[in-house]
Amino acid sequence: MLFTCRQTLTGLVSLALLVSCANQPPRSIEDMFAHQVLFTISEQQPQQMVKFSRYDYAVTNTRQKLQIVIDSIMDGHKLKKIGRWSLKTLGLEAVRAEFKQNRNIDEVLHALRQDARIESVQPIKTYQLLIYNDPYFNLQNTVEGDNLEKVHRYVTGKNVSVGVVDTGVDRTHPELAARIIYSANFVDHDQFSFDDDEHGTAVAGVIGSAANNDLGIVGVAPDAKLMIFKSCSEDRQTKRASCDSVSLMKALLDVLRQKPDVLNLSLSGPEDKLLMLLIKAVLAEGIIVVAAVDGKNPRNTFPASIPGVLAVNSLAQFDAAFMPKNGVLAPGLEMLTTTPGATYAFRSGSSMSAAYVSGVAALLKERDPGLSAQQLILRLHRTSPESVKAVPMVDVCHAVMRVEDGEVCALEPIGMLNQETVEPKI
Repeated sequence: MLFTCRQTLTGLVSLALLVSCANQPPRSIEDMFAHQVLFTISEQQPQQMVKFSRYDYAVTNTRQKLQIVIDSIMDGHKLKKIGRWSLKTLGLEAVRAEFKQNRNIDEVLHALRQDARIESVQPIKTYQLLIYNDPYFNLQNTVEGDNLEKVHRYVTGKNVSVGVVDTGVDRTHPELAARIIYSANFVDHDQFSFDDDEHGTAVAGVIGSAANNDLGIVGVAPDAKLMIFKSCSEDRQTKRASCDSVSLMKALLDVLRQKPDVLNLSLSGPEDKLLMLLIKAVLAEGIIVVAAVDGKNPRNTFPASIPGVLAVNSLAQFDAAFMPKNGVLAPGLEMLTTTPGATYAFRSGSSMSAAYVSGVAALLKERDPGLSAQQLILRLHRTSPESVKAVPMVDVCHAVMRVEDGEVCALEPIGMLNQETVEPKI
């Protein structure tokens, strides 16, 4: 069991304990979840599952029945309940629980999996946000050649909402303030940080920075509305950001309530059964899901590997052997974007690539509101005049204008890429 400093102690003992706790180094997110599990039970628990409970009063409703089952599981497996959530879309109830430090997690998981009342059980997994900085890359304008200014004469993402499951976002940034229509924080241990989070601010800036405001930059879909679902936290020292199964679960439940048109997931990690069910439920609602591919760790391709999710990688980190079938490549190198405090900076990585494609999806949704995730994938594949090792490079102009060549898109050709190399095709 994880222990915290108790404020009930008095005198010098209390003071010494508080000083000791103040001097403890902060725990990593992995340490926080080392002795915790996440399990689900079905909302339709059979009556016989309840009859051996310590309770002797009548079960009068479903929630009361579920509480009896949960309490019985807690007692039987010597667990402490931390949180409980109703996953009505899936017909499940999710419980986050903690066990004592002298117990082995594999043994706890094995025991819970043998319990017929439990639908699924798993450790709480962590997910990394995909961004990197390299001071040796020359600064460059990554939107040159994609004809965005011309595309914006036709579509700007108007009346389209894009959900960003990420860290928080600077809601006061002049490029984003008028674009953000909803925000919520699902990170229990990081409730005091939102507007100074860097990663989410950078992602949001690529998607929807305002146009014609006499400031900085223009997003791929400058008139799109943004919904911010903070489910990840940043380490202020290392600037690395990560999420976990529980915070992502809570964010995805809210996504199902808010129903943005497009959902951006600039993160990756190990496969998670519960999160997979929730993302499939999001897809079933007609929401387009765009996810980043980790080019550095091919084992962590979730959630980009889920069928129906549009997987996106940056050419700088690209490995065709680990690219999901429905994947595309997009700009992701030294992209100028928003950072907290009304500032701007260059950011690189597949997080930026996914954000770029989420912006493209918003443009296409404005033009065709009924566009499905599968239709979007097909459109981006069919309208791509360039590819690398058979993986299409997104061409926003051709995708929006629905032409292979035309007056708008042909004015500034980028040059074709063949299957093996990035050299121009003769």
